[in-house]
Amino acid sequence: LLMAGSIIFFLIYYQKRMLQNKIATQELESGYQKQLLLTTIDSQEKERKRIASDLHDGVGAMLSAAKLNLNMLKSGAIPKEELTEALGETKDMIDETIETVRRISKDLLPSSLDVFGLSKAVEELCEKLDNPKTQVKYEAHGDEVALTKQQELLIYRMIQELINNALKHAEASVIRVNINWEESLTVTVQDDGKGFNVEEIRGDIKRGVGLYSIENRAGLIGGSVVFKSQPGEGTTVNIYIKSDHEPN
Repeated sequence: LLMAGSIIFFLIYYQKRMLQNKIATQELESGYQKQLLLTTIDSQEKERKRIASDLHDGVGAMLSAAKLNLNMLKSGAIPKEELTEALGETKDMIDETIETVRRISKDLLPSSLDVFGLSKAVEELCEKLDNPKTQVKYEAHGDEVALTKQQELLIYRMIQELINNALKHAEASVIRVNINWEESLTVTVQDDGKGFNVEEIRGDIKRGVGLYSIENRAGLIGGSVVFKSQPGEGTTVNIYIKSDHEPN
């Protein structure tokens, strides 16, 4: 009876602990989901403000100046000897406006991703973000595999976020981006920066939301993510995307 009672007590205690752990895990996941939503909304608002600022300060200002020049040309307010110069200035303003609109459009969705595919788009991204303080290098191995537009966009955004995070926080001198098309598609983003404690970051809802965001995006296309980092040892992030013919 004593043994039976002990077993029953243990089972009840074990089930209670399991239930408590399950509730704690659900609360943690719920916290991550809430923080992820808030971070996404905040990121979207910042992006909207940036675009609005670019349109107002860049495109709007240049178009207003060009319109002013054209009105002065139309009214004859500009002397004949200055007409050629005024027309040249107006043309330069319009050309600059067109270039600004192209840049804004490219930031929203790079045309090379739609036209040339993921590899070329990532190569252009690395060239754009490369700077004297931090080199951003790109390599690809194997023949590029056809992906859906959703897969290409999500993988591109993950790489973009990982590079931007490394540029902001890692204090790295080199960031390497590698896409391996052989067998499973593997994307590696590696830096030689200050690194971080992965488990410690995961335990902090606000700081760990970035890791969760990358994992969530990978999960949308059947992928997985492995973070490898230690303080003072840099960071390596591997993203694995299974091919359609591979078993889950």
